[in-house]
Amino acid sequence: MVNLVYLLLLKHNPNVHLRTIKLSLLLFLAICPGLNSTAQQTDTLLQLLKKENLSDTTLINTNNIISRNLAFVDPIRSLNYAQQALELALKIKYKKGTADAYRNLGSVYSYFGSFYLTVDNLQKSQSLYEELKDSSGIANCYMSLGHAYRKLNNISKEIYYHKQSFEIHSRLGNPERIGVAAHNLGESYFNNHELQKATDLTLVAIRINDSIKNIQVLSSCYKVMGKILLAEKKPDDAAVYLNKILVIHDSLKENSQKIATIEAYINMAAVYKQKGITEKEIYYLHEATEYVKENQLGAYIKNIYLELISLYLKRNQKQEAIEHVNEYKSLSETLALQESEDKNKLVAGFTKLYEVEKENNLLEIENHYQEERVKQKNNIIILVISIALIIAILLLLLYRIVKQLKSSNRELVAKREIIEKQNEDLAVLNHTKDKFFGIVSHDLKAPLNSVLSFADLLIGSVDTLSKEQLLELSRELKLSIESSRKLTNDLITWSHLQMKEQTVTPETFSAVEITDEVFDIYGETARKKNISLKKQHNGNLIIYADRNHYSFVIRNIINNAIKFTANGGSITVTGTQGADTVTISIADTGIGMNEQMQQSLFHLKTNMSKPGTDGETGTGLGLILLYEFVKLNAGSIDVQSTVGKGTVFSVTMPSSQAGKKA
Repeated sequence: MVNLVYLLLLKHNPNVHLRTIKLSLLLFLAICPGLNSTAQQTDTLLQLLKKENLSDTTLINTNNIISRNLAFVDPIRSLNYAQQALELALKIKYKKGTADAYRNLGSVYSYFGSFYLTVDNLQKSQSLYEELKDSSGIANCYMSLGHAYRKLNNISKEIYYHKQSFEIHSRLGNPERIGVAAHNLGESYFNNHELQKATDLTLVAIRINDSIKNIQVLSSCYKVMGKILLAEKKPDDAAVYLNKILVIHDSLKENSQKIATIEAYINMAAVYKQKGITEKEIYYLHEATEYVKENQLGAYIKNIYLELISLYLKRNQKQEAIEHVNEYKSLSETLALQESEDKNKLVAGFTKLYEVEKENNLLEIENHYQEERVKQKNNIIILVISIALIIAILLLLLYRIVKQLKSSNRELVAKREIIEKQNEDLAVLNHTKDKFFGIVSHDLKAPLNSVLSFADLLIGSVDTLSKEQLLELSRELKLSIESSRKLTNDLITWSHLQMKEQTVTPETFSAVEITDEVFDIYGETARKKNISLKKQHNGNLIIYADRNHYSFVIRNIINNAIKFTANGGSITVTGTQGADTVTISIADTGIGMNEQMQQSLFHLKTNMSKPGTDGETGTGLGLILLYEFVKLNAGSIDVQSTVGKGTVFSVTMPSSQAGKKA
């Protein structure tokens, strides 16, 4: 093949210099798909840049190819090579090199999540490709736009642009580009949960990239295939593809595809999670933490550490959980600093790019002025026209500057609104944190101190107390322990809800059965206060929801009704069947609530809990939990209360008919 290229060059230009032929051959060998892996290609091109007296176009093309190869491996280096290519391409007015450089810059800014700069550079690139009638370049811009919309979680736009890219490259017949485009479109379909389409395209991408030895893209293809098989609950098959990524990583080291590698570790943990092998799951999560540290992949650390901490807590390994919480905090701060440095480099790069474009525009204007000065000597009319043209250009520039300033102001206003919203959210979180620690430090500490006091009393007075006194103290001790246990269970359930770990398992069941079960649980408590429990259900009332969640809701409402109803009162449970819902109403003749208490029932802001009619205590956490459970099951809850007359809680849940329709 080398000899063939050499002969073709001589045939078309017999006077070409031997050094030029050698440099052209080096560039051909570096960029030819199938002859080298991407990492080898990059190394070859870096060696080429060290040679002296390279032509401007060779320098531009070489820098652009290196930038493209490094875009998802080392984006900061990729940015530098793209800027060098752009600066020289603008200087010599090389449109193809300029378009390639803008496209590479768009890819780098997309990696860092800067959507405005991504679109700006890709639009410049696409305009130049359209002028050159370069379909492959246009398709590559579509590919980069697809990646940008993936970052924005706009799946429909992501699929649209990757599909456009795939169709154009397929029509042009370039295997290397088809392989990349098929991989991107396959991953987009996976993101949209279209698993069959994702599988078909990913297998095509694997076949093409394997045949041309495009190892880094092949690594990403294996990642997508592993995720598809995991989604299909085929962990062993998924592990085969994910292990291939790790083998490629061991081979390429720092030149490996970082996103594919970190997701391989994470998904290998998911494989063993599906298989129920916790030790292996923990092993791969630890491997993931080490890889995140080495490569500053800040976007992944939160989910990895949360998974590890959760596993240790489930295994009751509290010390390991605490150590990983501290490690997560330290690593987050370190990576935040690194991310800030990278963004500073990004801003510096953008500033340099702006200066290059500005200098290039000024040079063009200066050349124009010189031409006008020459024309001044010959024709005064041309001078007048030239001045008018300059004024028009200045007005246009002024208009554009004003327009850009308005756009910048709108962006600043939008960002300020976002910051204000984030501050409001942070204030809510701080209130929640304060309430949580208040419950732990006061409501949990008090019954535990009570338990300790009872225990000390029993130990110190066991010989002096009568059997009846011992029995009474034991009952009080049991009540304190039960109170602590209930609060602890509520706190654990609340923390799971905050960490989004609660899952909903809907099923059909009878609301009447749940009411009977709850009456059995609290019957004795109600009898002690001489409270009558009544049931007035209209029909069997079949509900479609999570049975445990619904039972928790009804238990808490009836327990609170007993607590706040005086001796001799009553609690009545009624049920009605709607078209697609069932409504259960629990009415008591208790002390009722004012408007302020009703509005704060389901919010963890201030402690609005008060003692029951017999001095019963509580934290208000149960009401917050039942409210969250109702929402998780697509239900609703309403409260009507009058001070001194009683309270009615109405819980509406989907019926069995609604569940069947869903």
